[in-house]
Amino acid sequence: GSSDKHLAELYDLKNDPGETKNLINDPKQASKIEELKAELVKQLTAIGLNDSNDKMPLDEGIKSELPVQKIR
Repeated sequence: GSSDKHLAELYDLKNDPGETKNLINDPKQASKIEELKAELVKQLTAIGLNDSNDKMPLDEGIKSELPVQKIR
């Protein structure tokens, strides 16, 4: 895609339950990634969200709830 604001991640939870190997740039996963992107767009469209109106800040709701500063 275009310049993404955040790094996407894809893990094989069956074979890598600890999420140690990010497969997002694995060429073998390209078709699965496109399939997942299309499904995400479909789900967002179904609830009326798109890039222009989905404005939830990433850290909304966790600002003060995380008790230890180092995990914020």
